[in-house]
Amino acid sequence: MKLFYHLYGCLLLGMIALIGIDEYLGFQAEVVQYEEDMVSNAVQLGKSLSGMVAHTWSESGKEKALELIDDAGRNGTITIRLVWPRLLLEASGLTATDRKKVEKMISGEIVSLKIRQPNNRQRCNTYVPIDLGQAKTGALELSQPMTPLKIFSRKMLVRASIITLLLALVSGLILYYFIDRKVRLPLNRLMAQARRIGQGDLRADATAPSNDELAQMSQTMNDMCSRLLIAHEKIKFEHNARLKTLEQLRFTERLSSFGVLSAEIAHELGTPLNVVDGRAKMILNEDLQKNEIEDCALIIRKQAERMTAIIRQLLDFTRRPKQHISSENLAFHVKQVFQLLYPMACKQHVSFHLHQEDDADVTFNADFSQLQQVLVNLLMNAIQAMPDGGKVHVNLANELLPTSSRESGIEQNYLKLRIEDEGVGIRAENLEHIFTPFFTTKTIGTGTGLGLSIADGIVKEHGGWIDIDRGTQKGACFTVYLPMKEQKK
Repeated sequence: MKLFYHLYGCLLLGMIALIGIDEYLGFQAEVVQYEEDMVSNAVQLGKSLSGMVAHTWSESGKEKALELIDDAGRNGTITIRLVWPRLLLEASGLTATDRKKVEKMISGEIVSLKIRQPNNRQRCNTYVPIDLGQAKTGALELSQPMTPLKIFSRKMLVRASIITLLLALVSGLILYYFIDRKVRLPLNRLMAQARRIGQGDLRADATAPSNDELAQMSQTMNDMCSRLLIAHEKIKFEHNARLKTLEQLRFTERLSSFGVLSAEIAHELGTPLNVVDGRAKMILNEDLQKNEIEDCALIIRKQAERMTAIIRQLLDFTRRPKQHISSENLAFHVKQVFQLLYPMACKQHVSFHLHQEDDADVTFNADFSQLQQVLVNLLMNAIQAMPDGGKVHVNLANELLPTSSRESGIEQNYLKLRIEDEGVGIRAENLEHIFTPFFTTKTIGTGTGLGLSIADGIVKEHGGWIDIDRGTQKGACFTVYLPMKEQKK
């Protein structure tokens, strides 16, 4: 309910300010009116009494007039006495404004002064001039205490405080009920729906039967969920279609490589077939001893096993692979690919050389059926890049490299597979297109332009990458980096 406290605090401050301004203005008006009423009552009393005092002064003398004044002010709240304006003018403690008023009183005007007494209490003195004859000008001083005004002010303050408290209480209850029912509960539903959306639950939430902004927001979120669900299904369909297309392209590349290898394999099968045929004719046409027949049978068996191994390697390579993560030795698979490509390499006078550092760890988790395709593509490119023969060096080593994350100090152990040939190399203008699908510099019928692109995609799926060494003097050099398990600080 943080929103309630913030809103209620602002509303309460606003109410206090408005009530304070209203009460202050009302209080000032009441004070002015109260003072005017005090002066008015004193003036009326003074006027009625001044004529009687003047008549008594002239008829009965000064003593009777003073007795009349004492009797008039004895029982009331107003203290009445006779003063002489000129003596007042000479008194100390009057301000410049009060002196001007006293001068007006000498000229016959009724004036009112606020006098502060030594005990720090104020009194309102009203002076009504009296003509006593013989050029004597006196005045009746009607003095009233200001204590009732302070009591009245205190009552006004208490009244303003009570009204403020009542308004704060009533408005707080109304505001709390409104925010709880109209804001907090719908917001909790919206936040719960937002959390569900963040967790992948795109179900629409029932919108409250209302037409306010929060209900409209809930309806908007439901519409967003519907659109996200449709987009999610569309992305899922496109992703599956892309995976199928990518798998088909990889299988097509394997078949293309098989087509290139099949001619070389056919030549490789020719020699054992000739041996089998010759030995079989010797058994049929010649009169051989039992031990000679057994020797021929053994030779035929060995050649048949040799042909079976060659054909099995081809079948394993052309079979559509299934993704299977296992922990195996990469050097073993490199040697298998060497055997698979041996006929093709032998025809072009190319030799393979495997170098493994003594402390290199080449066993890790990967899909080796896919890595086999990477090796075949890179080694076939090396063979085809050396029409006059040469050597292909394959080096296996480990290297600590920074991870792709931005956290400083983190390094990971990578398996480094370096394939270097002595061929014609790669032109500088072709380096930036080397991994582009369907880009090839080979003649028609010898390549599809997908080999390096597919190899790069397979290595990236395993968390690695392929680098091309641009500084080699002769031939091309491809370096494959594959991450190992452990990480080191």
